[in-house]
This record gives sequence, C-alpha cells and structure tokens, in this order.
Amino acid sequence: MSKTIFTIATALLTMFVSLASETTQLKEIASFKEHRPTAVVVSQEGRIFTNLPYSSYSSDTHSNSVLEIFEDGSQMPFPNKNWNQKGYALNISDSHFINVQSLTIDAQNDLWVLDTGSPKRQGVIEGGARLIHFDLETNTVVSVTSIDSNILSEKSYLNDVRVDKLQSFAYITDSVDGGILVINLNSGQQKRVLQNKLPENDIQKTLTIEGISLVDAANFYATDGIAYDSQNEILYFQYRPFSGSTALMKIDTRVLNDFTLSQRHTEEWLRFVGRTVITDGITFKNGYLYLTDLERNAITKYNPETNELIEVISNDKISWPDSIDFDSEGNLYFTTAQFHRLPGLNNGVNVQKGDFKIYMTNSTEVTSKTNFKLKFAPHIGLTSLEDGMFINHAGKDPISQIQFIAAQGFKGIEDNFMKIRPVKQQIAIAQELEKNELQLGSFVHNTTTWQNATLVSEPSEVREIILKEIRETVEVAKRVNGKYLTLLSGKSHPTMERQYQKANFIENLRVIAKEAEKAGLILGLEAINGKEFPGTFITKVTEAYEIVKAVNSPSIKLTFDMYHVQIENGNIINTFDQTFDEIAYIHMADNPGRSEPGTGEMNFVNILKHIYKSGYTGFIDMEHVSSIPGKEGEQNILDIYKNLNKKL
Repeated sequence: MSKTIFTIATALLTMFVSLASETTQLKEIASFKEHRPTAVVVSQEGRIFTNLPYSSYSSDTHSNSVLEIFEDGSQMPFPNKNWNQKGYALNISDSHFINVQSLTIDAQNDLWVLDTGSPKRQGVIEGGARLIHFDLETNTVVSVTSIDSNILSEKSYLNDVRVDKLQSFAYITDSVDGGILVINLNSGQQKRVLQNKLPENDIQKTLTIEGISLVDAANFYATDGIAYDSQNEILYFQYRPFSGSTALMKIDTRVLNDFTLSQRHTEEWLRFVGRTVITDGITFKNGYLYLTDLERNAITKYNPETNELIEVISNDKISWPDSIDFDSEGNLYFTTAQFHRLPGLNNGVNVQKGDFKIYMTNSTEVTSKTNFKLKFAPHIGLTSLEDGMFINHAGKDPISQIQFIAAQGFKGIEDNFMKIRPVKQQIAIAQELEKNELQLGSFVHNTTTWQNATLVSEPSEVREIILKEIRETVEVAKRVNGKYLTLLSGKSHPTMERQYQKANFIENLRVIAKEAEKAGLILGLEAINGKEFPGTFITKVTEAYEIVKAVNSPSIKLTFDMYHVQIENGNIINTFDQTFDEIAYIHMADNPGRSEPGTGEMNFVNILKHIYKSGYTGFIDMEHVSSIPGKEGEQNILDIYKNLNKKL
C-alpha cells in the first residue's frame, strides 16, 4: 500500500483503513460485575494479571487491587490478601496497595505495579505514589520506588507505565497534570518533562462513544497510554486524547534518560508522528503500535513508518478498551472498562451495560506462512547475543523473535550463543520453540576454546579442559532440547608440526565423541576460511572430511558452510557431493560479504535445487548478515527465501 499522507483537512475526515481479512474471535478471560479492570498483562509463561483501581467511581466494596487470573477463570489476590487491603486506611508501608492504576511486565519477565497513592482519586497521600517491582518466579517484592512529591501535585493521577529493565528507567504518564515522569531506577533520580507540550495545529473535538458525549472529560487525561519500542529506544504517547486529539508523539528515551538536559532542550527532541485514533491504551509489537480505538469499539494497529491504520478487531462488546498486552503465542488481551458510562458523564446515572470484561483474541495478525521445502533456520544471534536476523521486526527479545520466525513458516532457529545465555533464558527459549513447534538447529560447542590451540595440543595436557567443555555442552543441550552443535577446530599450535597436531586433534575429538555419543549429540566440524581467520587449524572442508572419517564416530560429522567452502575450496555442488555422507548441518551465506543470497557470486537457485534433490533433510542455517539495514533488509531476506523456495 502506498504511503498515506495525513493533513489537517483529511484528519477531520474518516481516515481509517480496515485491512483485516479474517474473522477474529473473542474469548472471555474474566468478568467483573462492579469494579473496572484497567490493565491486563501476560507473563512469558502465560500468567495473566489485572488491576482494579480504588478510584472515585469505586464503591467501598472494593477489596482487591491486583489479581492473578487462572485458566479456569478463577482469580486470586496478588501477591497475597495482605497486600490488597485498603491501604489508605493504614499507615503508608511497603506491604499494601492504595490505588493501583496500571501494570507492566518488563523484558526480564518481572511485574511492575503503578500505585497512584491517591485513594478514591481524592489526592496523593505523601509517600503513597509508588512503583512496585515483583519477581514472578518467587512472587516477592524486589523493590519499591517512591515517587517524589516535588514532581507531583495534589491532584496528580498517575496513569500508565513502561519499564526499560536493561537501562533501568521507568516512564509514567499523568492523566491530570500531563507530561512524562522519568525515573532512574538505579540512582533514584526523578523528573517530569514535556508537560502540556501540545503539538502545533492540534485538532480537538468532543469525543462521543456509543452516543455518549464526553464533553465533561475534555480537560482531563492530559497524557494517558504510552508504548515503548525497546529496539529503537522510542517512547510513544498522546496528549489529551479525550479532548479529541489523535496526535501521536514520540521521543528518544536516550534524551529522556539524560538528566543533564534542560526542559527546553528535552522538548526540542519531541516529534509528531502522525494522526491515529483516540486511544486509552497503547503497546508496541513487531514494528506496529497497537491502540485501543475508543470511537470504533475496536483494536487498531498503526505503522509509524507509513501512517497506515489497520483494524485488528471491531466488536460491539469492545466497550472502552483500556489496556492491551500480548502473550508469548501472539494472542492479544484487552480490558473493557465502559468509562463513558460513568454517572459523572451521564447526569449522575450509572448506565453500565453488562459486566466489565477481559478478552483475548486468538488471531491478531494476518500472516501468510510459507511452506518451506528445505529446513531454513534464521538465527537469533550470529555475532552477538542481540543481533538476531529479524530484530527490527520482532525486537531484541529472543522470545518475540521466535514467534516472528514461526509466523513466517520456518521450522527452526540457529543460535551461536545459546551456550552462554542465562539459564533462565535458555529454558524460556526451549519452551517457546516447543510451543511454536520449532526445533533448535545448531549452537556453538566450544565457545571458550575456539580461538585457542586447545584441540591440537597434547591430549594428556588438555583432556580435562575438553571434558569439562563437552559436559557443559551436554547439560545445555538437555536444557534446550538441542541435538546439533557446531564444532570449531580452533587455532594451530605455534611450534608443533602439523602432522602431530592432526594426530592430537583426532584423539581429542574421540574423547569429545564418547561424551557426545552418550547424550545423543552430533557435533559438526566446521572448516573456517584462513583468509579472514588466520591461524585457524582446519580451513578446508576436504580436510575436515578426512578428520571426521578418521574419528569414525556417529557424533562427529561435518558442518558444510557454503561461505567458507566457496572461499577455500570453491566448486560448491561437487564438494557437497564428495562430502555428503558426513554432512550433518549446512550454513549458507553469499560471498563476498557473508550477506544474503543474491548479493555475491554464488548461484543459490542451482545450489539449493541440488541440495533438495540430494535428499538432505537437515537444517540449513541462514548464517548471514543483511546488506540492507533495518526492516527493509529483513523483509528483503524473507522475500529472497520465499522466491528461492518457489524455484525448488
């Protein structure tokens, strides 16, 4: 679709584009007769949490602020009943909530609770406004950050929060006083910025939802929903949405995090993105902003690069959707709070229509999966832990990357750095792969010795080192359900004759093979070209083949890396045929540049046709970089592989 240009004149017209081509079903997750849920968040393991504010519209029957919702629909106060006492009646402490307005889960799967400190919205109690951090593994408090009274007014009402755990910053909106509150979670520094910095020529109107006019709400909700794009470090938000503003704004969080900048200099970095919809809740996922669309009883997604608005789901049951979140499988969750039906907006009459709900949609993206004939495996870490092949679409979180990869139709992933990831992350990746029916391709075995001459040294000198390394690999492989490993030869010995090194190498591989055989693992010895990696012991796949034959183990095979083979041996198809009986794994990248197919000298149509006809059933790791930066480059890679697949 061509880029949509929004002007002030066309913004007054209907500019909504509905591209949903599927019937999206609503599944009820929870129902509340009296108290409104304003936030819903879902952990990586699928735990669902919501909060019920003790606000001006709440009755005194209010008893719970934060709830966990279980699969059978049952609910339990989180973390316990004591925390959910009415805190306004007690001394302020770090053991109970006062008036919780929002929740968020960070990239490390921890829960953050935003407590306004304003019981029944009657003013912030001194020390009552807090951000409370829970560890979801233990359901215990990690920290409680009090929000400074000098950046709050008596009428402040904190509304939404996002946390960047990596940088240790929190960003909070204030629906009364406006602006963004920035908290350095390490140093404790706090500030309010961008207060009432309205966009030029902002369009405002009286908001009407389901025939109910919100004219009396126009002066409230100065800043409400926010979304954080962690990949590009951008915060998105709206000013005065309930005054009818659809202006979406953004600012680089690196600017927000700089406490040396003045207010004026901070404001200079504020940017207008485009006009979207009137929204209460926003979240960012896979390059899109997902917004609750109040006027249309809908959830909408917005592409900030093209200004396209795309309807995800519209339904009469979606009555004032307040908050949005996704689970690890890509399902979308949201609340319906019916704020437009409050007595204060309806001549003192409560016109609530049915219960307040939390819904889930089991289809949120229109995705066309490709049925790949070969088992291409994108990587989630090629040269570092954070350079996954599709990070511009899915973000740096490996869980989101796996979801994106699965949605494209791929059957597996490669991760060179699986062995050095934290155990918690390894387990989460394994679980996500299983959920998406993906397999783990290869990961590197000898991450600690691959740049040393360990494997060519005298076996008696290095036996304990190589045993320790393979046993560590076996434990990781068990944890992540991995079978295939990349084995690198390491460096040549600086003084030992090559014949002796080769004999040592074969003997050391046999030691590794015995441990691998017990665990059912296959290590693919990979030849790496000596032009880019001088000093490497095995540079030609033909010599790697000779050594694999000499080791004579079902657990020591070949990794056939086309990029290195092309540089050192050439004649890819013939070399593949000659070494085929020992190949366990294939890597592909074009030469020169180690970029995507089609950027160099290799004819991948012919090569892949030959591999397909050979009967090879293993993985082919897409072990290359992109010659084009950003999302454009990632989309180019997807298009290339889809086209290659058609030609097989």
